[in-house]
Amino acid sequence: MQQRSTIEKFLDKLQDFAYLETFVLVIIYLVIGATINSQDICMLNSQISYMLILLSIITLFHGFENGMFALGILAIAIWYFYPVFEYTEFLVALLMTMIFSEFHYFWTKKIKQAEIDSNYRKLKLDELSKSFYALKISHDQLEKNYVVKPMSIRNSIAEIVRQDEEIDRDENLDINERTKEYYKKFMILLEKSFSVNKSLIIYKASKDTRVLSKENALQSCSSTCEVKKLEDIFDNYLVDKAISRKQAVFISDEKGNPALNSTNETKFIAAIPSVHDDEVISVLAIEMMPFMAFNRENLTSIAILLEYLSFSVVKEDKINLSDELDSILDGDFRYECIRLKRLYDKYSVESTVLVMKLNNELQAHKLNNKVSKILRSLEFTTTQKYGENYYIINLFPLHDKSSAVGYINRLMSLLVDERDKEFEYLSFNMQESTILNKYLKEDYSE
Repeated sequence: MQQRSTIEKFLDKLQDFAYLETFVLVIIYLVIGATINSQDICMLNSQISYMLILLSIITLFHGFENGMFALGILAIAIWYFYPVFEYTEFLVALLMTMIFSEFHYFWTKKIKQAEIDSNYRKLKLDELSKSFYALKISHDQLEKNYVVKPMSIRNSIAEIVRQDEEIDRDENLDINERTKEYYKKFMILLEKSFSVNKSLIIYKASKDTRVLSKENALQSCSSTCEVKKLEDIFDNYLVDKAISRKQAVFISDEKGNPALNSTNETKFIAAIPSVHDDEVISVLAIEMMPFMAFNRENLTSIAILLEYLSFSVVKEDKINLSDELDSILDGDFRYECIRLKRLYDKYSVESTVLVMKLNNELQAHKLNNKVSKILRSLEFTTTQKYGENYYIINLFPLHDKSSAVGYINRLMSLLVDERDKEFEYLSFNMQESTILNKYLKEDYSE
């Protein structure tokens, strides 16, 4: 694994200096040609076309731009060192360079699409795993404390993220202040459920794309914890290790188990980061916790719940900060659309939204049941009403419009009643989000 990472780093370095590498290779080729035969410096008169071999290596590895750069240097050499410019050899080399560049383009595009698909599936699996574990924790807590605390932890988090009516009505609170209130309520939950007496959370300010640091961090403290300087928090050993390693760090005994009696110079006893998209977005620093409650099981539970809450906060922030697809009422569905739109803008990877428009409530209900049954693992659906019409909206991540056509064909084959087959449907890619908004709002303005 170490060897592979070293090779990948070496290849990345080559990509950074691609033009320099191309220039050096071509010069070496010309030097070798001049050494062998000074009258045929580009080795055009050999039985084997060495120039095509050189161009194929450069173009297939680095792409069209480097291939043309190498061909340009070789063309200059042919012009100066040959009595007559070899048009035939040059045109053949030009044609093959363009063919090689097509291979490079489609191959790298396939690899990039496969990588994005893999990362998206991994991200969704990670989110579902954390949700499942949060549900398991909630169930365990419910079994232990059913009489005292009938409200499950997961439901409590859902209540926090949904925003209180007071915070919604308070227009003086910006997104960062609302996030601060979410984390404050979360720490109240930790105090009640896990006996976390003193804690604070540092989190990245909204709209800031930089890595979490003292320059862009905000903090939210529990009721018993005093506000600290951000420099002191980030200079703390446990917090610094938690951010750099992207995993929970706590003081422990010789066996690696959490222990409060261990000698340490840190003010905190544990630092738990929340990681989203391989980036630390918040860190929970625990200052005081009873000896009996400070164990690996509780710390793991707290870590999962913090991940769950932080992801919900990130999702709410992105939905609130984005004006895209505001005609879609389902927040979770809209968030996935925004995420896939970002993937399209960055990597040009297609995703498709299929909208089915119906004007009958019974037909919409029957069709919605069929739609839910034939959705695959990463596909999403939501239903909403606008005016007299009902809309069933389906999302096909990382698939083009042909997948929507295949889906409609499968759906039609399952519908028995001919009246259920009479509805309007349109598919939209991520580039057509403005038209999708107008279609859902029945907006025919320019």
